[in-house]
Amino acid sequence: MKKRVYVLAAALALGLGLSGCSGGSGAAKGATETTAAGDLKGSEEDSQGNPRGFLFEANGVVMGMNEEVSPILSGLGEYSNYAETPSCAFQGLDKIYSYNGFDLYTYPKDDVDYVNSIYFIDESVSTPEGIHLGSAEEEMLAAYGEDYVEEFGVYTYTKEKSTLSFIVTDGVIESIEYVAITE
Repeated sequence: MKKRVYVLAAALALGLGLSGCSGGSGAAKGATETTAAGDLKGSEEDSQGNPRGFLFEANGVVMGMNEEVSPILSGLGEYSNYAETPSCAFQGLDKIYSYNGFDLYTYPKDDVDYVNSIYFIDESVSTPEGIHLGSAEEEMLAAYGEDYVEEFGVYTYTKEKSTLSFIVTDGVIESIEYVAITE
């Protein structure tokens, strides 16, 4: 049963990570600078004044979906693994950078790479609200509320041009993923 859940989570992550393949054609302009972790609540807009949506913080770097990835990568430092594949929605390469506890997926647009999704791979990272793999469903609901769409145990919250999804099995969070909404 657990193996089936992990296979489902991996398939969902791959599908969402490559969601640009559904024919999306645009993205919001991203932030060009990273933000200190303490500024999470005060950083609701990027450097161009666009709403940032859901945010994730790792190694003192705050990142949102559809933001330019180069300053984020500089702030995060060395990645443990890297993969790329030709993008089926944009000109260029979709890229995956692996860090301690999460994978960062990007998409190309106009010769610039942007954050497409962030997928948690273990319980060493958490959302700014303290939710991590292994958290209880009740903790997620207390942190994010009842404004979600639920299908087959996948709870999806939407904010600005981003979603935050949790796969819940038997009341325990098995998967967490941030995903960019592209136009």
